[in-house]
Amino acid sequence: MAGRANRNEISYYPEIQRFIEAQLKSNFKAKRNKELFVFWGIGELKTNLHKIIAEHPDLCRCVKDFAQQVPPLNLDIFALITNGTQFEVLILEVKLMNSAGLKEWSQLVGYCLVSGAKYGLLINIDNGASPRLAHILSTETHLSHIETIVDNKVREHCLGFMQWDSLTQNFEYSNLGLIKSLSDLSNHLADEFIN
Repeated sequence: MAGRANRNEISYYPEIQRFIEAQLKSNFKAKRNKELFVFWGIGELKTNLHKIIAEHPDLCRCVKDFAQQVPPLNLDIFALITNGTQFEVLILEVKLMNSAGLKEWSQLVGYCLVSGAKYGLLINIDNGASPRLAHILSTETHLSHIETIVDNKVREHCLGFMQWDSLTQNFEYSNLGLIKSLSDLSNHLADEFIN
């Protein structure tokens, strides 16, 4: 890719964030006819959640308990998605490599399990998944739809793999994981956010 040699993965964050936010808001509005709010954080989860809550107290009041309990984790990107009453956290693990593999997938799974975030996407820029990861995600569906029990409550984690095309500034969907597209993610959110 022309110009890619001069860029690191962090330089792609803004375009990926803009695209995801626009798609989620548009799809949610079409399905629910209501507004969805997306707040972004880069780096440490706990501190950034508290900062977002302080900046948007009315919209993010519902996140306070989660923000108090979540451990400090250094993430590539996360999105706090809310309708003002309910919320979900989306963790993005963004890579710039020839092929993203099981190591990168495991990192995403670990972040979701430790934080309690329900949604996670592994995104590789201009390249796909390794053949091994593609095979595993195609045949072992439980690795992208994980349920754990924490304090006697079932916690669900829904994960997907996508490829970001830096030329078109759009996603190429790999059909890997439970979350196969941003429309899939929007549908999950619309079904959850009933208020």
